[in-house]
Amino acid sequence: MADKCIIGDAYGDLIIVYERHDTMKAVKVCENSVLQNRFGVFKHSDWIGKPFGSIIFSNRGGFIYLLAPTPELWTLVLSHRTRILYIADIRFVIMYLEVVLGCLVFESRTGSGSITTSFARAPTGHVYTFGFHEQRAASAREDFERTGISTLVTVGVQDIQGEGFPDQFSGLADSVFLDLPQPWLAVPSA
Repeated sequence: MADKCIIGDAYGDLIIVYERHDTMKAVKVCENSVLQNRFGVFKHSDWIGKPFGSIIFSNRGGFIYLLAPTPELWTLVLSHRTRILYIADIRFVIMYLEVVLGCLVFESRTGSGSITTSFARAPTGHVYTFGFHEQRAASAREDFERTGISTLVTVGVQDIQGEGFPDQFSGLADSVFLDLPQPWLAVPSA
């Protein structure tokens, strides 16, 4: 995710476009691209060099806001491949697990990656997240790449509830988050 205050001088930044109170979306800023909605046409080229929080007007006088892709906003715009936790619950989990700088966090069930994104920005040392569905794991990897946190997150595919965490990680975790139907089955491995 972008830690910058200004949308880059080059294309490729991921930003959150706030259209109205119930409509936001993640958009990759691309050369010669436009965002078209009921408020008009918005040229991506007009966004370059603008500070996050800027209001951009369309050809018809409509407007949008350009926002930084924070974990809180990312949770609201990500593709919900599964049910997710929202930021109030996520912050409680991070506090309860005592996630601090340098922690290795292990998470079962990557899902949509909402809490993974927040763990990665907590700040941790690294997040190892395991999903049991290869296609969802691949989608999560793509999202982590798009949001700029792929160096902080490793996505594995393994049924943690049935098989436990991989033996190579034994004793390494500082915090473990089990988002499973029967989490007690994974406690011995954790």
